[in-house]
Amino acid sequence: MKFTLVHIFPNGTEQPVSVPMPTIGKAAALAAQSLLDNRRATKDEAAAFADYLKKHVYVGRTLTHWPSRYAARIECAGTIAEPDQSSLRLTKPQKCTYPGAGAGAEAETWEVRTGGSLSLRTIYRRWTADDRHWVPEDPVMLDSGAFHTGGGPQPHKAGDLFAWTMRGDGRTGSSCHILVPDRQLAQDAPTDRLLLPAT
Repeated sequence: MKFTLVHIFPNGTEQPVSVPMPTIGKAAALAAQSLLDNRRATKDEAAAFADYLKKHVYVGRTLTHWPSRYAARIECAGTIAEPDQSSLRLTKPQKCTYPGAGAGAEAETWEVRTGGSLSLRTIYRRWTADDRHWVPEDPVMLDSGAFHTGGGPQPHKAGDLFAWTMRGDGRTGSSCHILVPDRQLAQDAPTDRLLLPAT
C-alpha cells in the first residue's frame, strides 16, 4: 500500500505529488518540506504540521496551516485488492455509547478484520435509536501552533448504518490510521466485508 500527498495551495490549486510514498509518514514529510521550501513556516512548525498529519489526520481529510493558508491531504495510491471472503473474521456485535446529545447516543458495533501485512479492519455501527452524534471537521493548525478540530452534531435515525476502515490496531506499538473516514451506508448494505478506500 502506498500513499500520495496532495498539496493544496492558498489559491485553492491542488497538486498531487507524482511519486507515491511507501508510508504515511514519508508522505507527510513532503508537506513539511513544502512549508519550508516556500518559507511558510519555521522548521519546528513544519515538523509539527507533518507529525500531526501523520498521526491524527484521516486519509482523505485535509490539514490546513492557517498562517499561510497552505493545506495538505494524504490519499491512498492505487487500489487495494478485495481479500477473499473466507479470510475475514467478524466480531460479535457489542452495545456502545458515543458522544452526542445528552448522555450519549447508543449503537451496536462490530468489526470485520483481515490479518496479514494489510492488517485492515472495518468497524460497523448501527444506531439503535433516534439521536445525534458528533461529526468532526477537518483540522487546522492555528497561528499559535496549536491544532483545532471543530465539528457539530449530526442527527441519525434508529437503524442508520455507518462504517469506517482502519489499518493497524495501535495496541502493539504499531501505527494506526483511518483509511476510510466514517460514512453512512444504505441500511441494507452488506456488513460482513471490508470497506475499502475509493481511488
